[in-house]
Amino acid sequence: MENAITAGLSKQIVLARALETTANNVANQTTAGFKSDHVAFREFLSAISARSTGDPLVSLVVDPDTYTDFGAGGVEQSYRDLDFAIDGDGFFAIETAAGVRHTRDGRFSVNAFGELVTRSGAAVLDSGGSPILVDPEAGPLLATPDGELQQNATPIAQLGVFRFEDERQLRKAGDNLFVSAEEPTAASAPRVRQGFIETSNVNPVAAMTDMIEIMRAYEQAARLTDTANELARRAVETLSGTN
Repeated sequence: MENAITAGLSKQIVLARALETTANNVANQTTAGFKSDHVAFREFLSAISARSTGDPLVSLVVDPDTYTDFGAGGVEQSYRDLDFAIDGDGFFAIETAAGVRHTRDGRFSVNAFGELVTRSGAAVLDSGGSPILVDPEAGPLLATPDGELQQNATPIAQLGVFRFEDERQLRKAGDNLFVSAEEPTAASAPRVRQGFIETSNVNPVAAMTDMIEIMRAYEQAARLTDTANELARRAVETLSGTN
């Protein structure tokens, strides 16, 4: 019974983590450039009782690892001149109060100071790591397929697109941004599409199916734990002679 309770509780803990991760995917299925997260379960074999070396091993599920799927989402036309999508690998560089972060969300605008910024107001950086300044009096901003930004046919900046050797080192930093200890390199031949956004790579049908399966598994684990607790209570009452 002790083994059943321990196994049931370990399963509930990791299923709660998986449910939280999947629910976040569902909530961001319409967020531009969002990358879905997934949970990798790991098995841990342990003898529950330390009193006897002859106890059989019990299979438990330990705290799972969460990893991000960096597969590309779809590309959707937005008809906004300040929306950009990266066609292929790479990330836009963003200057935040916590340092440089990276994102696939290319929904930009120009603030009162003429800076190209994200929806949260953080500065978008060029290929050299400097903020991009746009002259509001110099005409519309146009981007060539390689990410060169122009006004009145005059180049003003190269939109920064950066690549990481190992994307597995990237960690989510909130606000659809990523951070990594690895130093990125500027893409030598970036492909940028103006007037488009990259959609989330969440598969809504698969995510909802996962949520239903996780909730069912959690309910089964909860029932197992409750049953084991009830059997343990009855055993104690029987052994103590109480009714």
